[in-house]
Amino acid sequence: MVDDETLDFSTSDDVQIVESFDAMGLKDELLRGIYAYGFEKPSAIQQRAIMPILKGRDTIAQAQSGTGKTTIFSARRPRAACDHGGRAA
Repeated sequence: MVDDETLDFSTSDDVQIVESFDAMGLKDELLRGIYAYGFEKPSAIQQRAIMPILKGRDTIAQAQSGTGKTTIFSARRPRAACDHGGRAA
């Protein structure tokens, strides 16, 4: 994983930066899965992109390879399943 401290970021004014998975309001089942896979803290791109995606906003996120972009896009489907009693939305 790339060290976020050495990267330069530009974020839209209306994008909230959420510094922990716990602060994202994710369901307990999803949080357990995130932590079970070894994630401890969201990367800089995850801090900026997960919430807009979960809110259904059209989102463009660009970052270096290895920063967690695939995880961001994968987060929507399990969240949708948790929100619909295990049935994918």
